Amino acid sequence: MLKKLDRKTGDRLLDFIRRLTNINTPEYWDKKLLSKGECWRDFPYKFLLKFLPKNEKFSLLDIGCALGDGCILLKKEFPLAEISGADFSKVAIEKAKRKTNQVSFFVLDILKQNPPKKYDYIILIHILEHFNNPYLIVDKCLHFVRKALIIECPYTERFDSLYLYWPGQHRYLFNKHTFSKYNCRILEITEKIESAGYKYIIYQLTP
Repeated sequence: MLKKLDRKTGDRLLDFIRRLTNINTPEYWDKKLLSKGECWRDFPYKFLLKFLPKNEKFSLLDIGCALGDGCILLKKEFPLAEISGADFSKVAIEKAKRKTNQVSFFVLDILKQNPPKKYDYIILIHILEHFNNPYLIVDKCLHFVRKALIIECPYTERFDSLYLYWPGQHRYLFNKHTFSKYNCRILEITEKIESAGYKYIIYQLTP
């Protein structure tokens, strides 16, 4: 029924439903991250460590850094690197800034703003699934990266549609073919992460 109505409205109905059911606002994430105390999580970042150059200088921007724990881990593992973290939640950035002066944290709404400069690497760690149209974010990031855009998302092998319509944080599903139109390499598909309930997929996209 929805698909028939969608065709009659010029494919606008389902797009409207997705916008209406997307709860990912700065206000929502301010409240959620305020409830997390001073730390949240860094374990998804541990899957990236083997894909970044050891003992080399490079610049890296983590978009959607939340409370900054992943950035702090990266700075510890790659002390020569210039690590920056950005998030559209002011609460998140305020908390992150209190933790360290070795990482540059700043507020950035990637839907509305551009990164301040080009970086060797940009990473999107469990961020793209929160956007109705992840390709808009990918296209923008590729304009601001020199070496690689690294993406980590939940991996779903079986589904009827990539798009999610019910209210919730996750708006999009990812598989082996999601970024096939880009210069993309799949770095890893993990085993099932018990705490999350699904596997992770890690992509590397180059400009």
